Amino acid sequence: MDSTLLPTVNQTQILLIDLENCPSQLSVLLKDLEQYQQVIICYAQTGAKIPLDWLMPLNEMINQHRLKIIKMPNTGKNAADFGICFLAGMLMAEQPQNTHFVIMSNDSDLDHTIKLLKSYGRTAERISLKKEEVTTTIVNIKETTLKGYCQKLIIQQKNRPSSQTSLLNSLRSYYGQDLNTAESSFNQLLELGLITLTANNKVTYHDNKISQYAA
Repeated sequence: MDSTLLPTVNQTQILLIDLENCPSQLSVLLKDLEQYQQVIICYAQTGAKIPLDWLMPLNEMINQHRLKIIKMPNTGKNAADFGICFLAGMLMAEQPQNTHFVIMSNDSDLDHTIKLLKSYGRTAERISLKKEEVTTTIVNIKETTLKGYCQKLIIQQKNRPSSQTSLLNSLRSYYGQDLNTAESSFNQLLELGLITLTANNKVTYHDNKISQYAA
């Protein structure tokens, strides 16, 4: 596994959210602010709304420079994508060398930004909330259960989430953005010994146990 992909212990983590195609991420914004030292939201146009009860805590995060909301001056195609590219470059120049960058977007074009960050010695990853479409005649997955997710892991052995953060987001997408169920399933994967975590939060999958559980 490429060591420029994963964060290390006590590493500063910055989350850049492409609100154009990940509007549901707003529903877990307070949770993101617990996990990341800084969150930047970029958008060109959106109808997303936040609960009124969040105004005070979010305003406090803005005053502490932990939350930034950037609206692009124009609403053209890919405006938010270009904004995220620019902001990532600006932050790379401002932040310490060991800063880990996470881009939350379903747009694979932003992988170019990830590769550029990594080429400059930074750790970075893109997390997609888009449900993956899997076509298979080997396993018929009919239920949205942990067993079904394990069947998915068997099918996608070459395209599994590599870090704790990306696995949690994959589970959340699988369970229809139900964060509580995603976290519960993640803990169950650990308790059953289907996965283990290294010191730098890299996920190790134990295929024999996963296959037995999915059977």
